[in-house]
Amino acid sequence: MKSPRDSVRARAQDLELVRGELLWTLATLAGDMSPIGPGWSFRTPALPLVWSLNQIRITAPASAPDVVALADEHQAELPYRHIVVDDMPEAAEIADDFSRAGWQVDREVLMSLTDPPDRVVDTSRVTELSEDQMLSLVRRWASEDHPGVGEDALDQLDEYNRGEGRLWQEQRLGVLDRDGNPVAITKLRAHGRMSWVEDVYTVAEARGQGAARALVTHATELARRSPSDVTFIIADDNDWPKELYARIGFRPIGFELTFHRAVGQDR
Repeated sequence: MKSPRDSVRARAQDLELVRGELLWTLATLAGDMSPIGPGWSFRTPALPLVWSLNQIRITAPASAPDVVALADEHQAELPYRHIVVDDMPEAAEIADDFSRAGWQVDREVLMSLTDPPDRVVDTSRVTELSEDQMLSLVRRWASEDHPGVGEDALDQLDEYNRGEGRLWQEQRLGVLDRDGNPVAITKLRAHGRMSWVEDVYTVAEARGQGAARALVTHATELARRSPSDVTFIIADDNDWPKELYARIGFRPIGFELTFHRAVGQDR
């Protein structure tokens, strides 16, 4: 039997709500938000190395050359170009153009919690983490994903994570090893009648032991008991965690594309 939210109309409504929350988050945290025709420019001079707070966000149809021109204009002082495009009929063509031009192209799937989990999971080892414990794990995650990242960029990322966590009044959920050290994390965020499960990460030496499933399951249990109308999560569309989230009860409602490249790379 389908969930009452598992319909085309419900998914479209959830997607609109999720996009609104993501835009609200950016507008609140970024230093400057400016309309730029087919979307928005976000700039945060105090945290120039945090891509999320220095992005061009395209929300209406535009060609790849026009999007690049906007990025060159509004991100001229940055050492990179970072663009996010909402899912729309033109997005696939834009992605092809960027890929051929040598940009890093990522596709993320937005998922809404609609169904019960496929099985009961023991979540008794899930505990709450301190802000410092959260920052240490997220910092390690960033270092793994971006080898050679500098300390300045990691410090700016710490500041971003502090601000976003406080804005969303997040609960930092984690799993500890036998020595009491945090080895896995996720965050449950709440704003109005929305919940957001974010930043699911397990250190390499603790993977394959069910920590991520326990954390996300516990977060959704908390969200189900909250006043939230919609609980969402964002996953890499080309990686396996989206399958885990599906087993916990999340279903795709939309996508967004991210294009990134360092300034000076051949075009």
